[in-house]
Amino acid sequence: SSPAPAAKPGASKPEPAKAETKPGSDPLGDLAVAKAAAKGNVDPFDYFVQAGAFRTQADADAQRAKLAMLGWEARVSEREQNGRPVFRVRVGPFTKRDDAEHLKEKLDGAGVESALVRVQR
Repeated sequence: SSPAPAAKPGASKPEPAKAETKPGSDPLGDLAVAKAAAKGNVDPFDYFVQAGAFRTQADADAQRAKLAMLGWEARVSEREQNGRPVFRVRVGPFTKRDDAEHLKEKLDGAGVESALVRVQR
């Protein structure tokens, strides 16, 4: 009967420690999951402001440089469209549509034609 009492204290000691850490960390984990879920429910898209699509890398780079001089960091991405390469110049991603629309208005005001592009995450 002496091995049983020795096992009991050993078994019961780790349990309270686990119980103490779980309530402290689980609500935070649940909160993070809930926040991520809420974000996903609100808007499952990323937004870009596209400031042109060009047939050559040089033209796209020139547009990117123009945006850089205006203070916006754009990226050039290559896609194939109708069997031809197209070089898109985009600023983003933005998680909020309002932020992207605000930038589009600024670009339009600076004389840069742009379009709002929505991409599913």
